[in-house]
This record gives sequence, structure tokens and C-alpha cells, in this order.
Amino acid sequence: MNHTPKRTAVASNDALTERSQAKKTLFSVMLVVLFSSAGIALPYPILAPLFLNEISPLTTFAHLPSKILLGIILATYPLGVIIGSSVLGAASGVYGRKKVLILTLVLTALSYVLSALAVIAENFLLLAIARFVTGVFAGNISIAKAIAVDLSPKLDKTYTFNLVNATGYLGWLLGPLAGGLLASYGLDTVFFFAAATLFIALISVLTFLPFDEKAWSQEQIKFRQLFSSQNSFALLSNSKIRRIFSIYLLATLGLNAYYEFYPVWLVERFAFSSAAIGYITVLLTLFMIFTSVFMVKKLNYLLGLKNGATLGMVLMALLFVIHPLLSSSTIWPVYGAIGVAIAIFNGLLPVYISEQYADIEQGQLMGLITTVFSLASVIMALVGSALALFGAHWAIIFGALLLFIAAIDFSYSQHSKH
Repeated sequence: MNHTPKRTAVASNDALTERSQAKKTLFSVMLVVLFSSAGIALPYPILAPLFLNEISPLTTFAHLPSKILLGIILATYPLGVIIGSSVLGAASGVYGRKKVLILTLVLTALSYVLSALAVIAENFLLLAIARFVTGVFAGNISIAKAIAVDLSPKLDKTYTFNLVNATGYLGWLLGPLAGGLLASYGLDTVFFFAAATLFIALISVLTFLPFDEKAWSQEQIKFRQLFSSQNSFALLSNSKIRRIFSIYLLATLGLNAYYEFYPVWLVERFAFSSAAIGYITVLLTLFMIFTSVFMVKKLNYLLGLKNGATLGMVLMALLFVIHPLLSSSTIWPVYGAIGVAIAIFNGLLPVYISEQYADIEQGQLMGLITTVFSLASVIMALVGSALALFGAHWAIIFGALLLFIAAIDFSYSQHSKH
């Protein structure tokens, strides 16, 4: 008797079940990224107008210039992410992605509450500490991205990664919009709202995300080793990884020069309000979402990961460098184009890195990507705030220069395996 058709049917059903579970997992990951990104982005439309236009103990701490204080607040969050993401990605491979994700979501929400209390008390140091602690636990986005990568080959890696990116962009769209609308109720309300949204993400993880197999046993790797041999920085002992991440650092320094100082530039140049910053950020992120969902995968097929990522870097640099020439009417279409360029870069370069180093534990690798991005954010918050003393456009132009250098280095030094 021939059992081949029956076995084929069983295998087909198993494949469909696995694919269905993979889609549920992806949905859960997307919700985590959505609400985590929204929570991160919520305060940004308010911070620049607050520090540039208002006088309070928060904005006059130690008699420092308000732009320097803003730079410090902008830097403390990604400084926390550097520490958190370098360890959390590896920890998720040791103790299970779901367990670590649940714990960090709860602690991130509590950290937002601490930020709100610091604002109510008008305590600059407490706000800086709270933003740092929030960043430590918000490094869990690297876990979410690692889960998305883990779904390959059940789901296409470029497809899943860009859906997760698109969800992150949606968070960056809804966050500033909600922040701008909530601005009239105070920054503390914004932080309380951010904490509340994370509990929706927590429910999705508890409901849809399966408990995963551990990459290693807890007996093999002690907790303290996460801070030594198993943290994401340990990957930099490989000279080839070190080279690609030096390029990624340069590129993300350039991107963060824009991310962190375009609100300051908009306030300086066009006197944008918190609501107006929220609206133009909505435009920016709508183009990022559209590009990520509908264009990036096609660009990968047409150009390949390497050439596509190079295109994204060059396009960003060109659009950043023309900022001094922009008017109140041209700023809107240019920011739409910037959204396209950012989505191309974010959608292709991390996938290129993942493909080139597929043999490395992806939680650790995604942790390094998040860590390097956050390191760039810290550096640029401090360097950019100094440049912004002469005009915020100088920080953005400096970012364009770094992107040009990164694109040239990437184009000539990297050779794809595929």
C-alpha cells in the first residue's frame, strides 16, 4: 500500500500549522514594537518646545543652556538602551525570548511612571535617571526583532523584518501625534499614557507568543556571563563584524543627527508648535510605513541588499544637506522623501548584516544592531547639541557628511555572500 499521499498531506498540514503559528508570533511581535515605539516617541514633540520656550527648574538646571539640557535628556534614554540591548538580546537566547520580553515590558512601563513623577516634581536629575532606566528595559525591541528573524524560513526574512519595521514606524507616527495632542495636559500625562500603552503589548505577548526553546541551558551560562562573554559587544572581537558595524555606526550617527535635531530646527526656523511637529512627523512616518511595506522587498529583488542599502544612505545624505534651502512649503514634500530614504536604509542594511552573519545567535546580533544605533544616538545628542548652539541645521548637515562617508565605505569594503 502506498502511504506517500497521506504522508504528504500530514506534512502539508504540519507546514500550514507552523506557518499559522509563525503569523501569530509575528502579530504579537508587531504589537510589542508598535506600542514600545509609540511610547518612545510620545515625548519628542514636547521636549524641544519645552526646553526652548519655557522656564522652569527642568529647563534651567545648574544654569546650563537649555539646548545642552535638552541634549542630556535626549542622550540618557539611548545610553540606557546601549546597556539594555547589549545584554537583553543575549539573555533572551539563554532564558527564552518570551520570559525576558514579559519582564522588560513590565519594567519599562514602571520606568515611564517614574518619568512622569519626575516631571511633576520638576526634578531634572530624576527625569534624566528615569529616562536612562526606561532605555535599559526598552532595549527589548532587539528581542522582538530577533523573534522576527527566527521565523525564517517559515516566513521570508526580508518580509518579516520590514513588517516589524513598518510597525515601528507606525508607532513613531502615532506616538508624536498623541504626544502633540496630549501636550496641553502636560508632559507627565504623556509619560503616564506611554506606560498604559505598554500593558496592551504585554497582553499580546502573554496571549500569542509561545514559550520558546532556550538556545543554551541556564546551567551552561551564568547570569554574570551576559555582561562579559555573552553580551552583544563580544561580537566585535570578529574583525569582519567590527568593520560592518563601524560603517553602521557612521550611518546611524548621520541618521540620528536628523532624528534628534529636526524638531529643534523646525522650532528655530519655522516656530513649529508641538502639534505641528507631530503632524510633520506623521507625514514622515507615513512614507516610511508605505515604503517598508510596499517598496523595500521589491528594491531588494531589483538592487540586492548591498546596493539598496547604499541607495538609502546616499538619498538620506542628499536630503539632509539641503535643509538650509528649505522653505515652509518645500519642507513637507522633502520630509516625505526623507521617510522613503530612511525606510530603505532601515529595511535593507540590518537584513544584509543578518544574512552575512546568519551563523551567529540572532538575539545577540540584533542586540548589537540596537546597541550601535543607540550609541550613535547618545553621541549625536551630545555632539549635535553643541553644534546646534550655532544653529540646528549644522547638526543635520554634519549627519549628511557622515552618511556620505558611510555609503562610500560600505560600497567599496563589503562583498555579499549572496
